[in-house]
Amino acid sequence: MLRILSTPILATALFSLIGSAKAATASQFDELHDRLLAGIPTVSVSHLDKCSQSAGKVPLATMPTGGFPIRDFMILPEPKPQIAYANQHLTVMPDGTPVLELVQYRITPNDVATITARRLSPTTYMQLSNPMIFECPLGAGLQFRPQTRNIPAIDGADK
Repeated sequence: MLRILSTPILATALFSLIGSAKAATASQFDELHDRLLAGIPTVSVSHLDKCSQSAGKVPLATMPTGGFPIRDFMILPEPKPQIAYANQHLTVMPDGTPVLELVQYRITPNDVATITARRLSPTTYMQLSNPMIFECPLGAGLQFRPQTRNIPAIDGADK
């Protein structure tokens, strides 16, 4: 009788350990995927000074830090899984020219984000310059708030 009861208990304990190990090793990509599908409010914060720029004109000013709540997103399946979302906002160039910035974010399972920023005329939607493209490591160049298991806050700001 003891042997019959111990087998299900052992199996349950083993599956619990496997589930805990999987949760502890989940990537930031996996955690963001789960957060978005669960409807958990998430803010995307980019620190461009911690990213490498792979294309486009290098901005004249220091690299900005900025963020916004992720409201709309798309999860793309294999063969190239990605989480994609975007933001658009009006801004003013140093010379006073108003521009519409469209910023696209693509997050990949290797915990890297590609951020592509395009500047358009707010009246004609004509592209004003070549896109700027940044490669950002998750957790440094691109963060998600509030802090959860694998998505850290800077200096414990969200603890």
